[in-house]
Amino acid sequence: MKAVSLSSALVISALLSACGGGGGPTGSSNGSNNSSSSESSSSSSSSSSESSSSESSSSSSQMSHCDMMNTVVGFASLGDGTTGGAGGDIVTVTTGEELAQAISQKGSNPLTIFVDGTITPENSPGDNFDIKDVDDVSIIGVGDNALLDGIGLYVRRASNIIIRNLTIRYVTIGAKDGISLEGPANNIWIDHNEIYNDLDSDKDFYDELISGKRDVDNITLSYNYLHDSWKTSLWGSSDTDSSHRRVTFYANHWENASSRMPLFRFGEGHILNNLYQGVTSTAINSRMGANIRIEGTVFEDVKNPIVSFYSEEIGYWDVADNLYTDISWSNPSGGDIIAGPGTDLESTVSYTPPYDYTAMPVDEVKQHLLDYAGSGKITECLPSP
Repeated sequence: MKAVSLSSALVISALLSACGGGGGPTGSSNGSNNSSSSESSSSSSSSSSESSSSESSSSSSQMSHCDMMNTVVGFASLGDGTTGGAGGDIVTVTTGEELAQAISQKGSNPLTIFVDGTITPENSPGDNFDIKDVDDVSIIGVGDNALLDGIGLYVRRASNIIIRNLTIRYVTIGAKDGISLEGPANNIWIDHNEIYNDLDSDKDFYDELISGKRDVDNITLSYNYLHDSWKTSLWGSSDTDSSHRRVTFYANHWENASSRMPLFRFGEGHILNNLYQGVTSTAINSRMGANIRIEGTVFEDVKNPIVSFYSEEIGYWDVADNLYTDISWSNPSGGDIIAGPGTDLESTVSYTPPYDYTAMPVDEVKQHLLDYAGSGKITECLPSP
């Protein structure tokens, strides 16, 4: 493990600074699209608004590619923002032992941990990496070299945390999630990671790829490639986990998965410019009074794209400018199916997220995420050790 004290690490600070309001895929704009609903068939979509397209074109010319990729969009931009370890100490680790040591020995300065190697249960001291009772930490993979193979990250009683450019897979120990958040925890940015299991196992063999429970707030998941999973992303561990969580899911690629993309209880969610492909059970499941805005998002070969299943109290959604191709409906719960079955999806609530953003035109989303979602996709934009 190599450690360097760089309290004036201006490069990292410049790349990761994200205080205040968040920008969208083409930068910041004045508020969200206020359209509360859209009607789409299984093979068509409503078009993006003229104002959204013009804002994208104008903003795109003002921000560089790396500026866009290093801007925190959504809830994690609120409060004091999410800057992680920017401007603090730097450590490079190659084993799980070194990673655990770096976390446990963090001092009062912000800390950036670069992961350059394969982390396994065999080279780690515990069954997960506890990012607990700490603030101001970034964990960033180096190039395409950072693999957590069979072991995950557990964030709790922590704030101002950044996790970027990691590949995490096949986690069966500890919290059993690729990344698990447990409140109190706030201002967490999970960005440009690839996390996966497999569908050859029993559906209960693995847990979630990314999950959050109790009072987690101001969370953004962006540009992650989440695939090959039975139970993918759970927010709220049960119908009694009534904390008012707020999470933005921005520009993530969900593929070849069964359900929970996300399963979201209580609180507020924003699903902006995501891509769903090959969903076999349910994609977005809004439950227990949750309000979720879903916009500029592509659904291809998806069963039950937006539903409220399995809870006594339903959840709600505000849909706008989404693209639905080859969607289908079924009712595995045997009870009411709230969104369908049918070809039209309509809003059941009007919800505007409390931050500025610009929605990417929906017809640009698929190729953009195929190019940029996942680990190893923006190494030229990331700081290096």
